[in-house]
Order: sequence, then C-alpha cells, then structure tokens
Amino acid sequence: MTQSRYEQLAQNPQTASYLTQATLRDILLPSILGAENDAISYWAGKQLALQFPLDSFEDLCAFFEQINFGHLSLKKQKKEQYFFELTGPIVASRIADFNTPDFQLEAGFVAQILEQQLRIVTEAKATIENKKTVTIFVQTDSKAPIEDEAVEAIHLTVDAPQVASVPSQSESVEEEPAPVMTQPVEAAPVEAAPEEVAAPTLEPESGPETPVVPEPVEPENKPTSEETPHYTRTRVADLPSRREMHRKHR
Repeated sequence: MTQSRYEQLAQNPQTASYLTQATLRDILLPSILGAENDAISYWAGKQLALQFPLDSFEDLCAFFEQINFGHLSLKKQKKEQYFFELTGPIVASRIADFNTPDFQLEAGFVAQILEQQLRIVTEAKATIENKKTVTIFVQTDSKAPIEDEAVEAIHLTVDAPQVASVPSQSESVEEEPAPVMTQPVEAAPVEAAPEEVAAPTLEPESGPETPVVPEPVEPENKPTSEETPHYTRTRVADLPSRREMHRKHR
C-alpha cells in the first residue's frame, strides 16, 4: 500500500463501528474457522501489517486508534522482549459481550510492524488479563536478521481523534494576544487630538491687528496727501478760470 492510498482510506468520513467489527471478528469468523480462528487471525494480522508498513512506534499507536483496535501503550521493555497493553472502550465491550473474543489479529499486527522496524524476526501473543485489559507479549530474536528489502514506510498524516484536539487549543491561545495589541493604539490618538487644536487656534485669534498688516499694497503706490492737491492744481491750471469763462461769455 502506498502513502497516497493510505491517506485516501484514512480521510474517509465513515469510521469503523463496534457493531461491524464485532459481527465480523467475534461472530462470523469464529463460526467459519472454528478452532483455527486464533492462528489464522494471528497470521492475518501479520499480513495486514505488510499492507501498512508504519514508520515508527508512534505511528503504530495512532493506527490502532484509527482502525478502532483500542489504545496501545508500551508498559515494559527488556533486552528482546516488549510488553504492550491494549485498553479502551472497544476492548472492554468485546470482553464483556463475548466469551472468547479474539485479539490475536492485533498481536500479529504488532509483531510484523516491529519486525519491519527492527529488521529481526519477531513474534507476539495476546492474553486477556482482566475485563478491561489485554496484554500483548512480543519476543524478538536479534540473531535472526531479516534479509528482505525494506519497503517504503507510511507516515500517518491524519492524526487520531485524541491528538487532533491538541492543535485546535494552541491556535486559540495564539489568537488571544492579537486584540490586546490594538488597545494601546486606539488610546494614543485621543490624547494627541486636543493638543493640536489648542495650539494653532490661540495665536491667530489673539491678534486682531490683521488690518495693520501691510496687505493693501495699493495705498503705497498712490500719491500721498501732499502730492494729491499738487497733482490736481496742475490739471486745474490748464482749465480756464471763471473770469475768463465770464469774459468769453460776454
């Protein structure tokens, strides 16, 4: 299975329901396989893992959540032994609803994934511990390396439901300081406004001496009071006097 094929299946809005899984795994297959149900389910799990070559242990745990196998966690690890714990609502429901629920499919899947990652022979077995917990014991053999060519691993790009809720909270926290920065910006222009209005209005209004300003340039070019009668006398002298006008009239 390729990365693109996995993303296509993982993004499907339809999720695995409990009724579907219980009907197939705990009702149909046991009635067909009988006593061979556990062994065939184990090898079926290993074959399923070959179709989903997960890249890391984190991908393995996330895949268990996505495929609705339950919550997988590593509780103990020795030199060549691993002790996984499988819990969750679906695990507790299957143990409560059926006398012999099968978890060897999960064990085979874990064994094959670790074998691909560690590149050594790996086997596993599932055991029901109590009404809510299943233990998957994994045994590796460092003296038996795997010589097959490694396949391209799949990276889980679609997070499990629990992991998906974490980034939504971080985004909401990052958006909170934004409005805080806008508050001091709005307060600054309010204080500056009265200062600008008070300064320019007082100076021009206090000086009613605007007519004194030498704005009218025309009176400067006009002749003074002394020059004006002289100018008029010269023009009147050219005109005849009353006596001359009277003489001419006679």
